[in-house]
Amino acid sequence: MIEIIKYDANKHETQWDSFVLESNNGTIFHTRKFLNYHLDRTFEDCSFIFKNKSKIEAVFSGAIINETLHSHPGSSFGGFVFNSLSFECGKKMVQLLVDFVNKNSLKEVVVIPTPFIYYDNYNEVMEYCLYMKGFNTIEYYISSFVDLKANLLNQMHDRKRRYIKKMQDKIKIKISDDLDSFYPILINNKLKHKAKPTHSLEELKILKKKFPNEIILLLSYKNNQIIGGALNFITNKKSCILFYNMIDYDYQNLQVSSLQIYESLKWAKKNKLNFLDIGVSQLYKDSEIIPHESLINFKEQFGAKTMIRKVMKLKL
Repeated sequence: MIEIIKYDANKHETQWDSFVLESNNGTIFHTRKFLNYHLDRTFEDCSFIFKNKSKIEAVFSGAIINETLHSHPGSSFGGFVFNSLSFECGKKMVQLLVDFVNKNSLKEVVVIPTPFIYYDNYNEVMEYCLYMKGFNTIEYYISSFVDLKANLLNQMHDRKRRYIKKMQDKIKIKISDDLDSFYPILINNKLKHKAKPTHSLEELKILKKKFPNEIILLLSYKNNQIIGGALNFITNKKSCILFYNMIDYDYQNLQVSSLQIYESLKWAKKNKLNFLDIGVSQLYKDSEIIPHESLINFKEQFGAKTMIRKVMKLKL
């Protein structure tokens, strides 16, 4: 019989992280080690463990925000993390989650499922169980990933290969821990788009200390001057994400961003990963989400393919 257990950091942290790291679709974003990094932002954590007798069948990382149970806001995506999962088991888990929400007089549940490249064996049973219970997909984001199992140069557009070959000797890219030099470039890039970084400098330092082998910063140099940087997160044993790809716009003509993607691809392939997630490409027009077509095209020049990130909601 499946039972739902409210997550308790004093009791469950170690077994939670062990389960996530060995699961079918878990990433570092689902671990408590990652979710605990926040400094100035506090959440009413509302996460669950689903057990069948003594065996963990799934976990759900969440928080309560404005009377809504939401996939944990400290993570790019959340939802249910599981191993092999039957339809019957998935149905029961969703029902138990909804029962908790009803019992606690919450108004909505919002789930952001893990994209398919992060699965060992892709299984959409949980999304169907959510759909059956009345969850609707309210947002679609177009995201891009590169298959690292293929030859990197062969799947790139000819012009992109020529640009990279031309600029490789003019710009040096090195692995670095110098987040202090990278962060002002990140700030300026975000300001150009009237946005702020997801992480503060101190949060990035905390995460780098917690995950020294999983978070890798590549810095670009022109005549010993730092002109850009790419911050990559190894998310699980098969995938990683290029979380930030930033440049000094004074050097925009040097194709720094392209070189940083290429070096990130090479680094990820060298580390025997299967996929590099290059992130979502969207613009906001009033309340509407529209695709950023030039950015999508830019990513496709590296052989990137499309996947969907979605947001599912149940109103109660």
